[in-house]
Amino acid sequence: MYSEKINQYRAIYKELYAAMKWKVSDRRTLMAIASLYVMSKKEFHFDAFIQLADRIKARAGFFSPMKSTSRFTTAATLDIKFDRPENQINNLFVFYDKLRKAKFSSGVYTYLAASTLLTHADHRENEEQMIVRAKEIYDGMKKEHPFLTSASDYPLAVLLAYDNHNSIIEQIERYYESLSKNGFRKGNDLQFLSHILSLDTNTSVDRLVSRTTTIMDSFRDAGIRPRPMYYPIIGMLSLLPEEQFQMHEISRMFDQLNNEKSFRWQKDMNLITAVSFYVNEKIDNKSLAATTLQTTLESILQAQQAVMIATIASTTAASNAANNSTN
Repeated sequence: MYSEKINQYRAIYKELYAAMKWKVSDRRTLMAIASLYVMSKKEFHFDAFIQLADRIKARAGFFSPMKSTSRFTTAATLDIKFDRPENQINNLFVFYDKLRKAKFSSGVYTYLAASTLLTHADHRENEEQMIVRAKEIYDGMKKEHPFLTSASDYPLAVLLAYDNHNSIIEQIERYYESLSKNGFRKGNDLQFLSHILSLDTNTSVDRLVSRTTTIMDSFRDAGIRPRPMYYPIIGMLSLLPEEQFQMHEISRMFDQLNNEKSFRWQKDMNLITAVSFYVNEKIDNKSLAATTLQTTLESILQAQQAVMIATIASTTAASNAANNSTN
């Protein structure tokens, strides 16, 4: 089952690379787009995808991130979520403007937060309330960790806003402190992990901390050093039912991706992709179908991919700026 996913992933990536290698400098962007289509099970049509990206670019302001490579990942997100994605472009910019009015800063992370609002269609009637709640949560994060919290936390703050859990900030802080005492390094990645675990309101903090620590140990046992950038995917795995976590399956997929000629130099991305495919497969499992956990995991996958995509975009922009300054 995973081999089929990897075959589809490879095929979509190669199609993207052949057509866009001069438009997109960072291969990870194309890898992220390919993975979005694989996990959504939506058939990829390059012409429709590129036309959608061009429409987003045309709608964007002159200095908007949607004029750059971010429009491609945004186009993929809209394409996999909506039957008529072109009809959602204006809504994306409307949500962005509403977030800006609520004092979210300008930039790619606010567009990702807008995408998160847009794709939660079942809550659209409460969008104003959700934006206010998201800002309150973000401000609470900033108060607890002023040097760690940044615009990259916007998408997850929006997701947390859909949870009516009033003590969410205290919950996040409990996870942060407990995990830091169990071998996890303090920093933005640990804060992100704490946010992810806080989305599970049915499991005790102690139990989830124990499960998360066990999964981190499983990474070590498999010969994978659990770097802080892997904390979010460890969090996703921690939310699965314990009996559904099989490290050897993830390792096998990771090795397969590392052996692919197109991906062999992107080991960090390969591990993130392997875990994302694994969790995606478990979400589709009948035992999780139509459960709260399924919805939570889908949301976390979306948030994790959003942050990954934004990180790629920001590092690419920084690299381009550095190159331009030396020319």
